[in-house]
Amino acid sequence: RLSESIYSVKSFGENGMPSNELNRLIGSTATESSCLPAANHGTKHFDTIEEPHVQFTGRESDRSYDSTLSGHSVYVDPDLSAELRNQVIEAAGREGATFVNQWFVGCHASHVVCEGSSAGRYLGHCSNLVTPLWVLKTAEKKYLQRLVHMSADLARQVNLMLEDFQSTTVEEVTKKRNIPEHASGFKSTVSYEERRQIVNLAKLGVRNRRGRRMQTCQTPMRPITPSSLLDSICWSISEPTCTAAIYTDSFSGEDVGEHHPPEYFDAKGDGKDSESSFANLTRPLTESEKSEVIFRNNFLTILFPVDRFAEMGPSSRTFFGVNGFTCLQVLDHIYAFYQENMLDHEIEAGIHTDSRHADRLRSVYSGKEIGEHGYVAFKRIDFLGSRKSFEMLKRVSGDNNSNVYELLIRA
Repeated sequence: RLSESIYSVKSFGENGMPSNELNRLIGSTATESSCLPAANHGTKHFDTIEEPHVQFTGRESDRSYDSTLSGHSVYVDPDLSAELRNQVIEAAGREGATFVNQWFVGCHASHVVCEGSSAGRYLGHCSNLVTPLWVLKTAEKKYLQRLVHMSADLARQVNLMLEDFQSTTVEEVTKKRNIPEHASGFKSTVSYEERRQIVNLAKLGVRNRRGRRMQTCQTPMRPITPSSLLDSICWSISEPTCTAAIYTDSFSGEDVGEHHPPEYFDAKGDGKDSESSFANLTRPLTESEKSEVIFRNNFLTILFPVDRFAEMGPSSRTFFGVNGFTCLQVLDHIYAFYQENMLDHEIEAGIHTDSRHADRLRSVYSGKEIGEHGYVAFKRIDFLGSRKSFEMLKRVSGDNNSNVYELLIRA
């Protein structure tokens, strides 16, 4: 309960503000349209309540009443153009606003000035999101413009909807790219405008992710990543991903690999016994398991084995996912990699390895077909030989929040 003992009641006029000044501030100068009682235009005084020992000069009083944004702290988004940013700072400063140099979740900025492309990083974290036009109109009209409010959870839902829409747009635009498998460099067939659209969407995604990572300490969060991925998947990387299965709960993938040969290898020759016993240990992936997000980082780097006996080092490739990676997406990336033709530097190193698959590569490399096609067409999956049984993706040692995983496969 507020203590009333610290306030003193004074008569109107004793605090340095005459009645005609108050009428001017509320838009009325005529006596008949004044908001004050008629008796107050005479010798009587209007009672006001004032804190003791607080003295206002005439200049301070005018500034207090005329400054529309007095008492408000404003953060101006750095993505605004320099000219527009200067106009906002000048107008808001003229109206008595103070400015915040850095924004983070929980900072004391009462208003954030941004444009639509940058609003996603602040939605659900800031109470008042305004445009530069809102600030300029507030300064011009001398009163706060209308604001539309929503709850924090609703704002976060709107932000997620915007991210999903942007993700869909990025995927649709990216699918239009058609790059030859044997191309030595990046050769884009999309138009200039489409490339600009791809770049703008990419920058927007970077800003959104940066906004979600911002903390009071201004250091990005790097969550701990799983030590292994897809260790319960049973699959041959030479087969389409629709054939992938999952080991049942009664047996682990390691036990199955030791005591039961996979379906594409049959020691007896007929394959019937091994296939029947193998089918009892696995089941097909359900739709929910295929669409489950198994890796939530936006970047995933996979180290792919290249040759049969691992004489050559792995070949790395980095993938980007707007919302992380699902089980089926990771398997699709692996399958697509091995269906591609070997690159020039892989072939130049591969012809020196020791395996019968390297013998085939040497035969193709020295054949006359190269003169006709201009390049060696030899798929990576053919260079692996029988080393096609998927085991898992294992995170490289040394960093528990690394996004680099080694693909483990066996014969």
